[in-house]
Amino acid sequence: MSPSIEPGGLSARSRRDLATLFGSGQRTVTVDAAAAALGVSRESAARRLSAWASRGWLRRVRRGLYIAVPVDARDPATWKEDPWYLAGLVWDPCYIAGWSAANHWALTDQIFRSTVVATAQRVRRVDQELAGASYLVRHVGADRLEWGLVGEWRGDRRINVSGRERTVADMLSDPALGGGIRHTMEVLDTLLSVAKLEDLVDAVERLDNGAAIKRLGYLLEVLGYDTAAITRSLTSGFPLLDPSLSSAGARSARWGLRINADVSA
Repeated sequence: MSPSIEPGGLSARSRRDLATLFGSGQRTVTVDAAAAALGVSRESAARRLSAWASRGWLRRVRRGLYIAVPVDARDPATWKEDPWYLAGLVWDPCYIAGWSAANHWALTDQIFRSTVVATAQRVRRVDQELAGASYLVRHVGADRLEWGLVGEWRGDRRINVSGRERTVADMLSDPALGGGIRHTMEVLDTLLSVAKLEDLVDAVERLDNGAAIKRLGYLLEVLGYDTAAITRSLTSGFPLLDPSLSSAGARSARWGLRINADVSA
């Protein structure tokens, strides 16, 4: 579609059909739902939705799923839906996690291009895109969606985001969700300026991830915090401080970690 300010013109029939699909306040439509509502074949519905999207009246979220562009959008050609809203549409049950949640709770001012999503759905690809928005998507067990989350309204959908302590616990479990171990340490330090260490320890222990406990202890020590709150016995083995980096590094016998990243202040 050309980058014009106004969407392409519509015939009277198309206007009636769009009113049928979205006249009751719905914001999204699938090919199957459109076919049923308009009384046409699935193939015909798919062609109509694609044509309306090409003219700027709809935005394709993923195959077979479209969202209506608001009629008051200043520039329909470049309008984008809230990435959290799209995540809830596609990956429910899910929650916003990692650096995206840290930014939401003002634990970091660093801006990342992608939105981090943790979902109970099976994930084929970690890096995905919906309607021009980029995502880092991780699969989690359904039990991980039962605690430590806060509901936030985005439009007509309630989207879960990990709470402050849960956010940092997740990042300690998988530093990639925090943009690496150094940024995770910065977020940890910010959290502890406004929250209780005991609450964070409880969240990390609830994840039942031995490596996360070890990373927490080591980072607390580097930052100069008291590590007495960590009373859980450490698991065996020497997991990497940052699994995304080379495994080269000295072992910390105290914390049972291979220190493969420099996080010194």
